[in-house]
Amino acid sequence: MRLSAFTTCASALAIAGAMIAVPAIAQDAAATPADAAASDGSLDQIVVTASGRDKTQLNSSVSVSSISAETIQSLKPSSEAEVFRMIPGIQVAGTSGPGGNSNIAVRGLPVATGGSPFVQIQEDGLPTVLFGDIQFGNNDYWTHFDATVANVEGVRGGSASTFASQAPGAVINYISQTGKTEGGFIGVSKGVNYDETKVDFRYGGPINDTTYFHVGGYFKNGRGPLHAGYTVSDSIQVKGNLTKEFDGGKGYFRLLFKVADTKEPNYTGAPAYAQINGKNVTDIRPFDGFDGRKQSNYSAFNQDFLIYNRDGNLERVAMDGITTKATSFGGQFHYEFDGGITVDNNMRYTKMKGGFASPFLNVGSTASVLGSTVNGATVADIRYASGAKAGQSYISPYIDNNVNVRTNIRDIGSFANDLTLAAKHDLGTAKVTARGGLFYMNQKIAMDWHVNKSLRALEGDNPSQLDLFDAEGNKLTQAGISGYNNNWGNCCARDYSLSYADTAPYLSLDIDHDAFDIDGSVRFDSVKASGYAIGGGAEFPIDSNGVTIPAITSNGTREDLNYTRKYTSWSVGALWKASSTTSLFVRASRGGRFNADRQTLGGKIRNDGQLCTSADIGSNGCTADGVTPSVDIVKQYELGVKSKGDLLGGRFTVELTLLKGNFKQSTYELSATKCPGGAGGCVIDAKYKSTGAELFATYRNGGFSLVGNATYSKAKKQGAGATSFQRADGIPDLIYSVSANYDVNKIATVGLAVTGQTNAIDSNGYQYPGKAIFNPSLRVYPIDNLELGVQVYNVFNTFDLRGNGGIANLGSNPAVISGAPALGRTVSASVRYNF
Repeated sequence: MRLSAFTTCASALAIAGAMIAVPAIAQDAAATPADAAASDGSLDQIVVTASGRDKTQLNSSVSVSSISAETIQSLKPSSEAEVFRMIPGIQVAGTSGPGGNSNIAVRGLPVATGGSPFVQIQEDGLPTVLFGDIQFGNNDYWTHFDATVANVEGVRGGSASTFASQAPGAVINYISQTGKTEGGFIGVSKGVNYDETKVDFRYGGPINDTTYFHVGGYFKNGRGPLHAGYTVSDSIQVKGNLTKEFDGGKGYFRLLFKVADTKEPNYTGAPAYAQINGKNVTDIRPFDGFDGRKQSNYSAFNQDFLIYNRDGNLERVAMDGITTKATSFGGQFHYEFDGGITVDNNMRYTKMKGGFASPFLNVGSTASVLGSTVNGATVADIRYASGAKAGQSYISPYIDNNVNVRTNIRDIGSFANDLTLAAKHDLGTAKVTARGGLFYMNQKIAMDWHVNKSLRALEGDNPSQLDLFDAEGNKLTQAGISGYNNNWGNCCARDYSLSYADTAPYLSLDIDHDAFDIDGSVRFDSVKASGYAIGGGAEFPIDSNGVTIPAITSNGTREDLNYTRKYTSWSVGALWKASSTTSLFVRASRGGRFNADRQTLGGKIRNDGQLCTSADIGSNGCTADGVTPSVDIVKQYELGVKSKGDLLGGRFTVELTLLKGNFKQSTYELSATKCPGGAGGCVIDAKYKSTGAELFATYRNGGFSLVGNATYSKAKKQGAGATSFQRADGIPDLIYSVSANYDVNKIATVGLAVTGQTNAIDSNGYQYPGKAIFNPSLRVYPIDNLELGVQVYNVFNTFDLRGNGGIANLGSNPAVISGAPALGRTVSASVRYNF
């Protein structure tokens, strides 16, 4: 960061801090211990995520926010992405559905391909998967908010780089209830205008004076708010823990477990109409016969399909969205020795697998199919393959020509352990804390991909697969499938079994004075890669019930991995305690993240299993440099102010951070959506930079409470061969959420949550408008411990295309486009009994 820019930011932030500090200081004498009770944004909570675990939010020189379970539950999020939108700095569309597969950006640092490359999702301090952008295994598949969660804590930048691996952008930590205070609830919610039922439950409490437990989870079943043609949600998750304190509370040992078996849909978008003037897309509205607010292409006529499996046979598989099966158990140990020595150890073993089966959507023209050559013949007719119109010709002008994809996630299990030793020493008026830790995680990634060429009707109500015929009436496809495993060529018929072992020692030093705090930390990651990856070979014909269909299987290029990559991350920060209610901080950090499975089958692995260097290109099986892109480095600079105090008879907190960041990335993209010329399988090289600000604020006054956040960023991208930076696609300048509740004499609670964003552009530079979604709720309490509720998502049924897609037909009026709209108006009712 240039000194002039930094000075300007510092001056502006100091003025803002001073303005906030004046009322806070004036009212400090009126504060009572009760006022400082832990709650959303209280700033008095101890930060436990990606930190030293001994400072409050107010006195930590990092950007951190904590969202209570009650606030999240009042929002009734339809996916994990909507939970993440409540954390400032996190930028996610929230339209991928409850199964996951969201692209999670942070602080204007875009997602080049998919997943969340710079954001780590944790449960109780350990990652659910080591890498956030595993192909067909993004980290939001494996974590589901449930009743056992006490709060969700998000640390952005700063110490996320050095107290966690593979998380230079942010760490989002789901922190569990422990049962130290007895209580629980059972609740049932039911869709009023859609088919879905969910049961949430939790209970915990003391067993004796030193032992306590907690257990909870959920059951969920239904067709979902997009009215799928069959049951697409069928999930169960149970989590629990048991804690034993000893030695007068100086130590504890906690056992944790989770069992999950989930099936949830992944929404892949919908067609729409729009007016387009130059690069400006306006007046976006639903497509005739396919309203993406309430319909999807999960169809009763495509709820299973054939793949050519890794054993060389045709196999019928379910179109069951994103499925996960997980069993994990772990242990936490904490002990405070005499003399200021503390030891913490956090361990988890996870056995986990799953699958990804989805009908991807793309809007194409029917005319482009008629007359084309498919499987060696000219297409003369397109007919419905099933349903009431089976055998009839398909005459609609548009068609869905995207894939039926099935990925078997055979093993994505892991073992993780994080050991920390801390020593505190008083040095005059300051306290010095030194920490040393060792993190280890072994992440397995074993999958086989099956990406079928597919055609279906562009309809939102149980669309049929479409079969193709030549002029003589010969069938060219089977149940709408024109190729097995070959939609994007031989790039994507893959079979691999990989293992990545990350060993990361880390050190930190902190000087805490009454007036200031200075800290620095460093982390040394060493990732050992092993295993194999096999790509697709040449096409060959197979017989599919009398129709000859081309297929590809994983008998092509093989890579055997045997390399280690090391890199260093660091972070330094300083905090000025302007008063007991206000602090200002500055921080700089450099964090690395390892490019795991996306490095394979891209010509980056030598014949001996080592990473290719630039000098290897053209020999040893190398076609590209593998060393440089194997680690992405993110640099961030932050300047922040935190304050709390009294305002208009209530209590407020505010956290404001100015930020600047940049990174470069070279990563593999499997689909045609972002590859030049529409080719499947390409390497994307680009540089990114961003400046902006993030805000998190709360206000409580009597029965009224307000929690809000906003992230403003100017995100820019410089592609390979480009000489200048342009606006990055998929990142709105402003994204925000606000949740307000008012308790009416303990009889009822009226709530309103709003999520919104400003405009964003797609990869071709077309600009789409941003809108706000309003979600009111009402909870009434007819008797003690009983709660009846009604929640409405998108009460105005706004058509908000948050996941930008592409232009299907620019020449028509209106133009035909595609994208991912937010859910339409959905109403649910709930009953909950607290005990």
